[in-house]
Amino acid sequence: MFNEIQMAPPDPILGLTEAFKDDTNPDKVNLSVGVYKDGAGQTPILSSVKKAERVLLERETSKSYLPMPGSPEYGKAVRILVFGEDSDLVSSGRAVTAQAPGGTGALRVVGDFLHAIRPEAKLWISEPTWANHLGIFGAAGMAIERYPYYDADTHGLDFEAMMAALETIPSGDA
Repeated sequence: MFNEIQMAPPDPILGLTEAFKDDTNPDKVNLSVGVYKDGAGQTPILSSVKKAERVLLERETSKSYLPMPGSPEYGKAVRILVFGEDSDLVSSGRAVTAQAPGGTGALRVVGDFLHAIRPEAKLWISEPTWANHLGIFGAAGMAIERYPYYDADTHGLDFEAMMAALETIPSGDA
């Protein structure tokens, strides 16, 4: 059965990382993947992260599974951080959170969720977007539409075109 598996096409964004490695310019900056790298091209673990890990290990009392949406304490802290401690969204319970395994995993969870509750809904994604977004949401069964986002002439946000397109999106789409 494994003879029938085809390789996924190369990710053009990750291909930029390879091009970055091959570039000899000493002043180059890699903006392709959202991961911090130091001057030597390494992804260091910040001392603040190491300290937080030590605190977590010292306070840990169990290796039991978390509830499906993740740590309730962490979820509450995120909601307060995003919406504010005095937000009605937080106090009324209308804002909810769920933890996911990284950004790509989170997108797949969202895609599956949206398709399960509204299978007829289309998902609108900016043009351009990360190359893997179309595959993630397509694999979740979502019908995908695009809206303009980037202005190649100004190398910035095409706000007017984006807002005009967003105004046309039917109610119920995401």
